[in-house]
Amino acid sequence: MWGSRSIPALVALAFLAPAGTALAADVAARSGVELVSAAADAWADDARLVWIENDTALDAEGRAAQWGYLYYSPEKHAMRSWSVRDAQIVAAVDHTVSAEAPALDAGWQDSGEIVARAWNEGGREFCATGGTLAHLVLVRGVFAPEPAWCAVFDRGAGPSLYVLLDAKSGAVKKRWRG
Repeated sequence: MWGSRSIPALVALAFLAPAGTALAADVAARSGVELVSAAADAWADDARLVWIENDTALDAEGRAAQWGYLYYSPEKHAMRSWSVRDAQIVAAVDHTVSAEAPALDAGWQDSGEIVARAWNEGGREFCATGGTLAHLVLVRGVFAPEPAWCAVFDRGAGPSLYVLLDAKSGAVKKRWRG
């Protein structure tokens, strides 16, 4: 029978990944764009990238193990998103609600460059009191007419800190709590 000394070993084993599997490496947002663009082209000739967001937790450098990419097809009047992890598409979802969405221009700064600026624009102070970098969203036409990153710092209770940055220059456009 199992002795009491075996219980800690069993608990430790329960949290280990199966033999031969590795944890996903954290990567920047741009890392999955080429792969997903090929999938989007196969889905619709006129597909355009309209949204990028982290699908898993972010590290302090703006990297995540999984990123989500949303595309819009004007011809189909449809939206489809793909999630990328370990340089592979792990999910593709057709969305039942679709809205015309402007394309993201090519020249946007990657998540690591943007996060460095967001930390300097209030994120560091916010996180010093128990907050974390929770979300990074790249979109056009929602927060600003041009492509913009929105960094969301959250502490679970109370208002979050939002830092809106121009996607091309990285300049801070706005900060607010809510």
